[in-house]
Amino acid sequence: MRKAPLLWKITLIGLVALLLQIPVEMIRGLVAERQQARDGVLNDIARGTSHAQRIVGPVIYVPWTRRSVETITSTDQKDRERITKREKVESGQVALLPRTLTIDGTIDSQPKHRGIYTAQVYTLTAQLRGSFEIPAILEAPQGPGTVTWGPAMLVLGIQDTRGVREQVALTWDGAPRPLFPGSADTKDAPSGIHADLGFLPSVRQASTHEFRFDLSLLGTQRLDIVPLGASTDVTLRSAWPHPSFTGGILPNVESRVSAEGFSAQWRTSQLATNLAQLQHRCMQSGQCDAFNQQTLGVSFIQPVDLYQTVERSVKYGFLFILLTFSAFFLFEVLKRLAIHPVQYGLVGIALAVFFLLLISLSEHLGFARAYTIATTACVALIGYYVGHALRSWRRGAAFALFLASLYGLLYVILRLEDYALLTGSALVFVCLAAAMVATRRVDWYAIAASPEAATAQKPA
Repeated sequence: MRKAPLLWKITLIGLVALLLQIPVEMIRGLVAERQQARDGVLNDIARGTSHAQRIVGPVIYVPWTRRSVETITSTDQKDRERITKREKVESGQVALLPRTLTIDGTIDSQPKHRGIYTAQVYTLTAQLRGSFEIPAILEAPQGPGTVTWGPAMLVLGIQDTRGVREQVALTWDGAPRPLFPGSADTKDAPSGIHADLGFLPSVRQASTHEFRFDLSLLGTQRLDIVPLGASTDVTLRSAWPHPSFTGGILPNVESRVSAEGFSAQWRTSQLATNLAQLQHRCMQSGQCDAFNQQTLGVSFIQPVDLYQTVERSVKYGFLFILLTFSAFFLFEVLKRLAIHPVQYGLVGIALAVFFLLLISLSEHLGFARAYTIATTACVALIGYYVGHALRSWRRGAAFALFLASLYGLLYVILRLEDYALLTGSALVFVCLAAAMVATRRVDWYAIAASPEAATAQKPA
């Protein structure tokens, strides 16, 4: 059978490569679907235990009520003025933030399994201690009338109170105080626990009060702390070796991460965070975005997210098909062999199946082992098939070695992360240079004009 002209052959090969993008994109969609399923399971685990935790406070809230007489002037049908008076009642609360706040916590992380998925559930054992300075005169928002102060409430805001363990205890000025569920009606502490402090004593000078919370808190995936103290020190330690420090404030005193775990320390003040003003704005107007961003914390992440890594590898699918087809075509040109586009397509499908094997095996064996098994299977299959297509087991072995090198380089690229683009660019350049050197003496016009690239060769 006479072979199609070279340009038509290249067009067919390019078309096959583009058509192979369909299964590659389908596999990419499957990766996203599996990732959504994983996230759904993690959310189910959080709903059954406790969500990510956010600690706000403690804060003293003092409610106030202002009563005033409002005069209303109106006219009747005979244009006579009528003056009526009625009582006007306003209410609100004043928030007092800690003068000093020290949080010293140890985090014990435990994996919680559901099917093939795992969520990191942690238990925070912490001591919160510090002091409040109660001003001599509490000031309510300005306005006419008489202000009456209600009993004060010490509130510790906790994002998900289901995670509160029984060991929580409060000491106020050296004496234990009972704790109750719920919190003040504030926007920055939507839930939590509180202690009733009663009516604050009227004194002519400011008074200082010491507090200590012994807290045990269950959460999943992430812990955030809002450093509300005028001076705040936070120390967290854990045996988890892969922390990701999050929030608007990173560890600025100490940050040690090793295979045995991590230890981190933060130190900040209201002069740096402006949290007093942001918290006041949040209470008054509900504009809490800036307040919510002033957090410090840690996420308990996996060092390499399985689905993100697989998704990154699928992005290189077209590059793999292109490089493999290019090598296949060079064999065809340099060795004067006739390779049918169907054979190109079968090799390309085998390359696409690699990614399907990779994601299915990774969910059970981990990425490294799955990558090794999928690579071995696909390289062996393609090497066996190409050996027969090229009529030489040596050529098949050489092609398999080339393909194995590509898979090895892809694995290196996926692990490098920061240097992935540089390494990938270098790989493309090296392959292009190798192709140009190998074909530097090829007479493409002669090949294109030849009606037959080769006659059937006997197996080597």
